[in-house]
Amino acid sequence: MTNSKQRFTALKDHKGIRKDNLTGKYVARKCLDKKVYCETFDKLSEAIYWRRNYHPLLTHTELRVGATTKLFNDESKVNISSRPNGVEQRFTFADAWKFYQLQHFPSLESQTIQVRLKEARYFYPDLMPIKMVEINPELLDHFMQKKVAEAKLNNNPRRFNFNADLKALRAFLNWYRENYDGLFVVPILKRHHTIGIIKPKPVGTVKKMTMEQVRLFIDSFEIQFWRDFALLHFFMAGRVQEVAGLQIENIDLERGLLKVVDVAIWERSKKFERLKEIPKNGEERVVHLNTGMFELLARRISDRSNNPCPFFRQSTGERLNFVFHLDGMPLSYRQIQYQYNNALKKAGLFPQFQSTHILRKAMTNIVRKELGLDAAQAAGGWKSRSVVERNYTDAPNELNKQTVDHIGKLIGVTRQLKIV
Repeated sequence: MTNSKQRFTALKDHKGIRKDNLTGKYVARKCLDKKVYCETFDKLSEAIYWRRNYHPLLTHTELRVGATTKLFNDESKVNISSRPNGVEQRFTFADAWKFYQLQHFPSLESQTIQVRLKEARYFYPDLMPIKMVEINPELLDHFMQKKVAEAKLNNNPRRFNFNADLKALRAFLNWYRENYDGLFVVPILKRHHTIGIIKPKPVGTVKKMTMEQVRLFIDSFEIQFWRDFALLHFFMAGRVQEVAGLQIENIDLERGLLKVVDVAIWERSKKFERLKEIPKNGEERVVHLNTGMFELLARRISDRSNNPCPFFRQSTGERLNFVFHLDGMPLSYRQIQYQYNNALKKAGLFPQFQSTHILRKAMTNIVRKELGLDAAQAAGGWKSRSVVERNYTDAPNELNKQTVDHIGKLIGVTRQLKIV
């Protein structure tokens, strides 16, 4: 039988580490405050890492570099910093995510909750076993590289980056910092958005409908009800939920205006769930009626159903009274989406344009070209001017052309004066 002197071999180049000749494992010892701590590892690199970084005040378990290395399947390249992020040692990412669902989800809209859960199913699994104190910028570097590699294999034509996922992750980590560890630093940096680029986003692919295309689209509805819905959607420059949730009580034909205050909320199956009594930006707005809007709203109000709506306003308990309904029932999102895509196909605009958000973009873009960016922002009710400029409208090329031509004339005049 092997005796104790033969079983262990001290490593000359690594103080405090011995190799177990019987098992092939590495035994690391560390003396701190006259106390001796000892751990056994499969790999020398793990023993060295533990010897260099372990302290009982920083962690109550062995350092998890081995688990982290295996997580990213890239042992030769992983060099994750050992510095702890925060002081809370008890929780893994999975623990914190469970707390987030229990404590924060009740304050969110049902649609937002579904989006967050969907993101978690495909974006968070690799992070779940990691301790929160281990989540730092270096770890996220390797995490994002792994996610990008997976995305390229899946080759989803509609996915270009992980910006939205990182935004949601940032919100979650901020919540954790606020509620559980004030010394935790949210580790998401600009470089993670850069690492998260799967492929360049094609320039000019997000197009907005021209006025002529809007006319073709509206005229392609064979049923007056859906033509009225689409036309009001366009004039309101609103979200489709605002049109679907519009109540008769919020229309004032005498004064020629309507209030955008109620929003239809659809459940996961896209059927109507409830009426949210405040728009997305938290502020109601007033839309003035032109002749076409006045006529179609008067038509819809006169076309009330004899069947009472089965839904009630949460704040007052009053029965809901939708402007757009089918026999008293509120519209589902799939009904609207089907009618829009069908009209786009008849107009020859599909698949260049599809779904329901096209009219909000079209109206604001047309308004910007004709009346300027301030008017476009007012038309859609945005708080942020930059959102309108970046996501909903294009730079008015015609105005740019007029500006250049005007300056060119001024230069010409100046030259003539100099010559004279």
